[in-house]
Amino acid sequence: MDISTFFRPKYKIAIHLIAIAATIMSIVVTLEGCERTEEASPLCINLIATLVFNMAIYFLAFILFPLLVKNWKKYVILAVVFLIVYSFTLGWLRALSLSGVTYFKDIFSSIPLKYLDFDYTFRSFMTIIPMGVLSWLYFMFVMDWEKLKASFFKENIERTVNITVVILIITYTSIMPQGDSSEEVLYITAFIIFFYINTFFITPILIKDKKKQKFLAASLLWFLMLYSMFFLILYLASNSLGKEFVDRTFLSPSHAFRMIVILLAPIFLISFIYGYIRIKIKNQDIKLGAKDSELQLLKSQVNPHFLFNTLNTLYATALEEKADRTAESTAKLASLIRYMQEDINKAFIPLEHEIGYLKDYIAIQKLRCAVEPQIDTQFTNIENHEISPGLLIPFVENAFKYGIDPSAPSSLKVSVICNENTINFECVNSYNDAFKTYYKEQGFGIGIKNARQRLGLVYPKKHTFELVKESNVFSVKISIKTK
Repeated sequence: MDISTFFRPKYKIAIHLIAIAATIMSIVVTLEGCERTEEASPLCINLIATLVFNMAIYFLAFILFPLLVKNWKKYVILAVVFLIVYSFTLGWLRALSLSGVTYFKDIFSSIPLKYLDFDYTFRSFMTIIPMGVLSWLYFMFVMDWEKLKASFFKENIERTVNITVVILIITYTSIMPQGDSSEEVLYITAFIIFFYINTFFITPILIKDKKKQKFLAASLLWFLMLYSMFFLILYLASNSLGKEFVDRTFLSPSHAFRMIVILLAPIFLISFIYGYIRIKIKNQDIKLGAKDSELQLLKSQVNPHFLFNTLNTLYATALEEKADRTAESTAKLASLIRYMQEDINKAFIPLEHEIGYLKDYIAIQKLRCAVEPQIDTQFTNIENHEISPGLLIPFVENAFKYGIDPSAPSSLKVSVICNENTINFECVNSYNDAFKTYYKEQGFGIGIKNARQRLGLVYPKKHTFELVKESNVFSVKISIKTK
């Protein structure tokens, strides 16, 4: 049976009925409990708490989780507000209950604020875990299946993993013996920091950079830092657990070893697996992006062997007729097609090849201009550098397509200036809002949008991109770190 079967309308109705039945049942059970404890307190706070719990489930399923799919930033803000309000509400209800019991038994007025306990308020936060799981399942099964696949699994899977990790760490921490809630907060913070630093910084050293010794050294250093942090937490715990008990039980070498193995090892293992999967997925995205670019570029080719033969014939004819300009242009066009046929299949090519491609493209585009544009090019220190093929041409193509008016004076400046570790590219062209293009060339570029996506895939966190359009000047500046 296909999983999408469970997302059909008749199943959704059944799920809604089950949710309503569970809500009614929880209220009935709570009411029965209130009747049994009526002598202890005339105010059944548990009923209100049950109503709050059920309302929170519906709030998560129908308001908060749908926002996760649509707007991540709003979701985070609303989630934080919800957590604070929910925890404080349960803490306040308990304070009201204790205040009511005191008044009922001792016949004197008691202020609820006196019974507001931070530890209880924090631990009431833990009920969000089962509530969140139930709400998430409810949300998943009542949402449209196609919309769920399209908008959630493709775009928000990593966010879901991160939320799940935080929930698991909180659950993992809650079963540990601690003193008060402040220590539990410290443990949770330490575990989350440990998990993500190991995922995003330490694991890539081994998986991506293939440096085993550096990975072991970084892991050992990070363990020692966490070990010191736990000692600090245990020192703070001595106030609530008793200094002698802490010194004797927690600060012994044997317990310190068990603490690292039992507490940190599982988190280290999970974070390593998560980091490994992230890197593999990102590498796959890079390959898919390169393949997509390759396909889009190769769409312009109409039987390359036929084109090469035809161009060679035209080139020879132009030489015989002493049409030097035509011969030169034909040779450059053949070079462009050869570039798309051969170099575009590679992950990286020498930067000189890419620059040669740019020069040939500019030379051919100049031929269509009745008024020759003013073109300045500067290529400095381009030797000993490599670049992903076809990455720079879309920006020059965009300049000719939308900025260079063939029938009016125009200007274009293209520069590639390199130093030891960086490739700096700049393309600046004039444009006129009154100039309308009546054609769109196809095949020689993948567009600025796709080029920016490729930059993010091939050079993640290793590039800067700046696009400015003002005063009849359009400019693109890119800086790529190659090492």
